[in-house]
Amino acid sequence: MKYDLKQEIYDGLKTIGMTALYEKKAMSITRMLKRLMDMEELPMHCPYHHFILPAALLVQTAVQEGKTEAELSEWLELAEERAKTVPAGFCGECGTCGSAVGVGIFISIYTKATPKSVENWKWANEATGLCLQKIASYPGPRCCKRTSFLAANEGVPYINKKLGLKLTVDEGEKCSYHNINAECIENECPFFDPKEDADKAEDRKIAIIVEAEKMPKKDLKRTCKCMNEPIELNTKKGVLTWLKSIGDDVKQGDVICEGEVEKKVMEFTASDDGILTDQCIKDGETFAAGSILGYIKVIKS
Repeated sequence: MKYDLKQEIYDGLKTIGMTALYEKKAMSITRMLKRLMDMEELPMHCPYHHFILPAALLVQTAVQEGKTEAELSEWLELAEERAKTVPAGFCGECGTCGSAVGVGIFISIYTKATPKSVENWKWANEATGLCLQKIASYPGPRCCKRTSFLAANEGVPYINKKLGLKLTVDEGEKCSYHNINAECIENECPFFDPKEDADKAEDRKIAIIVEAEKMPKKDLKRTCKCMNEPIELNTKKGVLTWLKSIGDDVKQGDVICEGEVEKKVMEFTASDDGILTDQCIKDGETFAAGSILGYIKVIKS
């Protein structure tokens, strides 16, 4: 799977981490993760999450140990460099989730492990393996938020035991992202809370997310076989055209925008009644699998 990474998003994540150090914001790894995940430009699923977990661990370790800004900056640069080597879709295509790898990245950076290290080489691999087992105890499809929380919950006790740190995670954490995840496994996820969802229904937004595969819009003038085959958006990009404007009322099933890929058109529809509040990708800009095109604020009946 190919994914175009934007350096400005990595820079934004590092700024959030450096700010926590500057303000001496000691918090649980769960809270630190959510601070990073709440960055406005961050998609629901993306390889940036391979960096987010080691970043959260490094930032809070730096806060606890009173590290300087230069020391944390060096750590984060190294974590970014290593996280970028974990490809998009690594979980499904190679069986190794980047969130679990992120725990190993943290241990290797903190202990200065190398391929020739002894005890800390073992720790980095063992922690990654434990996190993978925890992540694999739940079904797919992938969710970068779920796997990050699972890896943190499994990895932090191990880290504290082996490295003598005092990092914490929040027990009973409930997800605040499932409303923008079209593939949420809901009750099968340990962080899903339908009651919380119902209580916040009047405020919730639903993301318009580009699927990995999508059928082209029917065109009676084109009868070629390709019109009956899904468009693969993992390897292709489309150009977006909005049919609705910000502030417009939309009904479930309304076509909100269209995308053109290799002279074929696909339609994106509203999944619920509401108001179009955001256009994250503008007219004429490109999109790919996993892109968030915009958001609909749900109108509670």
